[in-house]
Amino acid sequence: MTITHSLRNGCSKLVSVRKFCEKRVLASELQVSHQKDSGASSSPSSLLTKLRNQNGTEKQAIHYANRKDFPHNHQTLAKGANDINFLSKNANNVEECHFDLIETIPTGMKFSNFPNANTSTFAAWKDLLKNAEKSVDIVAFYWTLRDETNYETSWQGAEIFNDLVSAAERNVKLRIVQHSPDSKFSQKDSAYLSMQGLAEVRNLDFRRFGSGVLHTKMWIVDSKHVYIGSANMDWRSLTEVKELGVVLRNCPVIANDLHKIFSVYWQMSDRDGFPPRNWPSDLQTNISNKRPLNIKCSMTDSDKNKQHDIASSDDIKGRMFISSSPPTLNPSGREDDINAIISVIQNASSFIRISVMEYLPATVFLRNKNYYWPVIDNAIRAAAYRGINVELLISHWRYSKKDVISHLKSLLQFNDGLPRKGKRIQIKIHNVPSDEKQAAIDHARVNHAKYMVTDKAAYIGTNNWTADYFLFTGGVGMVIEAVDSPVIIEKFNQVFVRDWESPYATPLEL
Repeated sequence: MTITHSLRNGCSKLVSVRKFCEKRVLASELQVSHQKDSGASSSPSSLLTKLRNQNGTEKQAIHYANRKDFPHNHQTLAKGANDINFLSKNANNVEECHFDLIETIPTGMKFSNFPNANTSTFAAWKDLLKNAEKSVDIVAFYWTLRDETNYETSWQGAEIFNDLVSAAERNVKLRIVQHSPDSKFSQKDSAYLSMQGLAEVRNLDFRRFGSGVLHTKMWIVDSKHVYIGSANMDWRSLTEVKELGVVLRNCPVIANDLHKIFSVYWQMSDRDGFPPRNWPSDLQTNISNKRPLNIKCSMTDSDKNKQHDIASSDDIKGRMFISSSPPTLNPSGREDDINAIISVIQNASSFIRISVMEYLPATVFLRNKNYYWPVIDNAIRAAAYRGINVELLISHWRYSKKDVISHLKSLLQFNDGLPRKGKRIQIKIHNVPSDEKQAAIDHARVNHAKYMVTDKAAYIGTNNWTADYFLFTGGVGMVIEAVDSPVIIEKFNQVFVRDWESPYATPLEL
């Protein structure tokens, strides 16, 4: 989960690479900061005047413009079913899809306020691999499914690894794009699969672009099933790290759109130099925030073990799109991940609930060249100012950065200036408990999820919420917007409320 050593080989190493990186970062910040404006065009020179030059090289991202207030009617969310089926529609496709929210609950964690467990990451992954018929495409940050220490709960990772081997042995085509092996991540599992002829493996080295890593975690199975979430290909992500993800089954439209991102990684891993200025047309997408995929849902009643198609009398409609980072790897039409997050925040009309492992309004991996980047921070403040209740659940573990608390307290201080009584920003710090043996596990026992839920939409992604991830790092996100019913996004809300009200979350005070 830590990417310090990889990211710190950044823009400062080569002058030409650094200049390219800074140019792309500046262009990204300009695009992000002005995409949501009222529509009036701005010249490049007028945009540049809004940026403050720090020490001659570091650019501070400008504030997001405050959009007009949204209605403040609060709608009580209904309880959702364990599984949701929906029909996704675009101009050429109508198909039935199955949605499942999956998570890893670390061993020893108990939730008395939430007796109904979601599908485990382990069970969902096993099901995908067991039923794979033709292909499994995986994008991974690192591989440690097999534990060399043989920790007592690591057997689940070994079993997933064996399932990958079994799938390949029955002629399922296995392709992997991963962060390039280095001193921190040796990628032994994928190396074995490659050497045995079980998988075609490619490495994507973000250092060629100046900085960053491939932090994406996604699967595409048989060109119709997908996984996106926080879990790495790591045994700890199955038993010792708190993770959240989604699995969509029988969704070829979404799978095809996600496969375009896979293809970008696949092609760039076999290419010298920088990303092309003009991507091939087959990698472009028409599914975005402005043109989301319309979905029409039916719901599975798991208690009665039968299907109820409620579309005719009580439609559950929604919209969905996939976002990606960094902007330099996004072909035409692809929503930048940061833009997707800001759009969800800006469109909320009642509440915003955010759960992320890491939150800082700045870059953190550029050593003495780190700079302030308050894009998300400003959007949160603007939302609170217009009367939205904001709740942030931020993880704490041994690797948490010391300045996180100071920045979070500045958000709490902002409450004193809010014009609407009863509307405020609340923050809790989340700790995963550990006994002596669990505490000795390296890079474990933390809430690693990265998601947000509002009264209008849910977002889930693979990026931590610091500037580096959105500007330099490979990541993906998914936005699901409610239209007539909040049943889909309520599944995310239930997880957040469970964690927020649990004994593992402690209020942050000034």
